[in-house]
Order: sequence, then structure tokens, then C-alpha cells
Amino acid sequence: MKKFTLLLMIALCSSAARSQCEQSMLAAEKAMGDNFIADPQYVQGMLTNTDSLQFESVWLADNTYRIASSGSEKQRISISLFDQNNNPIFKNAEFNYPTDWDFFVEQSMKIRCVVRPMVETNEAICVTVLTGFKK
Repeated sequence: MKKFTLLLMIALCSSAARSQCEQSMLAAEKAMGDNFIADPQYVQGMLTNTDSLQFESVWLADNTYRIASSGSEKQRISISLFDQNNNPIFKNAEFNYPTDWDFFVEQSMKIRCVVRPMVETNEAICVTVLTGFKK
């Protein structure tokens, strides 16, 4: 009986996390909009206020790129961009944590993106970040 209860609890928790991540993906896709083509390799994870996600990407010259997140007023997401020399390029915290931001790239560059949830509790939330370029 104990094994059954434990398995049931695990199944319910994983189902709730999966549902939260599905909602997170829908929010990020909405923020990406119809005028951008999303990179199929997105970043998603269950994060607490002490966790972060990181990814790297190469952005090509003369293109407009968008970063879109699953953030909201209740679940703000910090997004920081750095160049290949680790110099900061952008921090959405300076603009009150928008869910999406567009960048026109004049010269090709490699970027590193660091994503952190801005939550006051240690509760894990599902965070999704998409990148894409203008059609």
C-alpha cells in the first residue's frame, strides 16, 4: 500500500509539473508572436529563485531577433544577454522584465543568455524561453 501511495504521489507531481510547463510553453509562444520564426531548440526548466538556465546562440548580421519568455506580472523572469567576451549586452530587469524583446543585429555575434525566475518563495516554477528571427 505504501508503494502505491508513493507512486501515486510521484505521478500526480509529475503531471502537475508537465501541465505547468505546457502552460509556460503556450505563454512563450504567444510572446513570440506570428511575425517571428522560433528556433526549434527552446530552453525550458523547473527553476527556483536560486536556479538559472543558460544557452548560447549565434545571431547573424542584418536580422531582427526576438527573445520571448513565459514571464508574467506574477512570475517575472530575468533575462541577461552577454557577448562572447562576457560583456553584458542587455538586461530586461532595467525595463521592468518584459516578456519579449527585439534585437536588430548589425554584425554577426555569439551571445550567451542567462535566465532566472524572480520569485520570492523557493517554490519551483516552469520557465520557457524561445528565440527566433523575423520572417
